[in-house]
Amino acid sequence: MTNITQRAVPLYEITYLGTGPKQDVRTVEAGEVAAVIKYAGEHGMQVLVRPCTDLLQEPDTGKEDAS
Repeated sequence: MTNITQRAVPLYEITYLGTGPKQDVRTVEAGEVAAVIKYAGEHGMQVLVRPCTDLLQEPDTGKEDAS
C-alpha cells in the first residue's frame, strides 16, 4: 500500500485569460483566490478559477483498492 500525504487546504487552478498564445496557469490555495481575483480586476485581466479536483485525494482508510 502506498501512503500519500493529503493536503488539508483545497487548491484552485487559476487561468489568466488573454495573456497571449499560451495562457498563464497557476495553482493557489483557497485563501489566495480572493487576492488573485482582486489583483486581476485592478489590472484589467480576466481569470478563470477552477477547483483542482485531480489534486484532491480520497481519505486513506488503510484498506487497499480492490481494482
